[in-house]
Amino acid sequence: MNDIGILGGGISGLFAGRFLGDGSEVLERSDRPGGLARSFGERGFRSDIGGHILFSKDKEALAHSLAVLGSNVRNGTRANRILYNGLHVKYPFENGIDALPPEERLDIVIDFIENPHRETPTNFREWMYHVFGDALTNKYLLPYNEKIWKTAPEEMSLEWVGRVPRPPLRDLVKTAIGIGTEGYTHQLHFQYPAEGGFEAFPQAVAQGLGKRLTTGFDIARIVPVDGGWGVLSKDGEERRYRELVSTIPITALFDVLDGVPENVRSAAKALRFNSLRVALIGVEGESLPEYTALYVPDPRTIYHRVCFNHVFSPDLVPSGHQSVSCEITVKPGSELDQWSDEQILDRSVDDLVREGVIEREKIVHREVHRERLAYVIYDTGYADRVRVVREYVESRGIHLAGRFAEYQYVNTDACVRRTLDLAQQLRGGLAPEARL
Repeated sequence: MNDIGILGGGISGLFAGRFLGDGSEVLERSDRPGGLARSFGERGFRSDIGGHILFSKDKEALAHSLAVLGSNVRNGTRANRILYNGLHVKYPFENGIDALPPEERLDIVIDFIENPHRETPTNFREWMYHVFGDALTNKYLLPYNEKIWKTAPEEMSLEWVGRVPRPPLRDLVKTAIGIGTEGYTHQLHFQYPAEGGFEAFPQAVAQGLGKRLTTGFDIARIVPVDGGWGVLSKDGEERRYRELVSTIPITALFDVLDGVPENVRSAAKALRFNSLRVALIGVEGESLPEYTALYVPDPRTIYHRVCFNHVFSPDLVPSGHQSVSCEITVKPGSELDQWSDEQILDRSVDDLVREGVIEREKIVHREVHRERLAYVIYDTGYADRVRVVREYVESRGIHLAGRFAEYQYVNTDACVRRTLDLAQQLRGGLAPEARL
């Protein structure tokens, strides 16, 4: 019986294997580890599954991430814009309002100061008005969040809003009168793989695991065996472990774990998520803006964000070309969920051309990637459902780590932090090869 089995080879699973070291083993269903951190593309055009960069307030987690990449690192500086009424406004919106007409700037500052929404908010819609006032909320925050979440903000809870920084009044006033400011400074400077797209990051971790990573292992059942766990594949192979760490989606875990009560299964199935489509559009020449990303709150446009891949790394495009990746969130079961790749591509191109981002005649490449589980939805009742699920898993002695295992909207750095803490909990420290 091995020491620790790690289910899933995304960022969380791979780093769990790295930090736990000898005696741990990672089982991944796909032939390619990496999860949401994978990349895709053909003919020299590459895109990530959504825009990924390395940055963090957690310096230890960031240091471990960069140590894995070694010299394959490229430094970048955020150059995001927001498309608002034909203007390309600096990101975040509150730090770019000097691009707006004077009356709109005045409305934003006055609403922020004289904000009448003083009552303690009980849902996400109320929270936006409570924190930012009417003008900022109505002009950008509300339409953008309705678009990305595909959920009415009044039906979303507050467990996740700590991720959204609050703008200092001083910065807002300075920006309104034309003095430049920067918001979200923890992500102003970032790192990205120089070669291989963001997938080079999980690939580097996977390479360090060697034979402790097994791909193509499709789990059929997980059963208690001799005080530990037996993990059986659909091919009839069995691996045995003293302890289990699960980084696979919680519903996938319950599909193969014996003995899960119906109320726990029901709580897990009621957890909501959005899917993602990424439309990769390659163009000939070098006419695209040097943005990292363009945020688009306009509900008439299918995508909510456009990433400019060549700015992240020239390795993502063939020589003499550029590309964009249009990110489109999809509510499962919706009309948009039924659209074909060609429908998504045609609409994305139409919107890009209408908004002046690309020229239709320069397009030389089009493709779509589909991701079923992309964004955790913090809807009303989320906290109770997650509590039921986590308490049950903990009662079985299984450790959870990762976005859809813990059912938390966490970024790469938080996945690394969670597995750092888990290694401390299970081993009392990191494997020698993982120490900085």
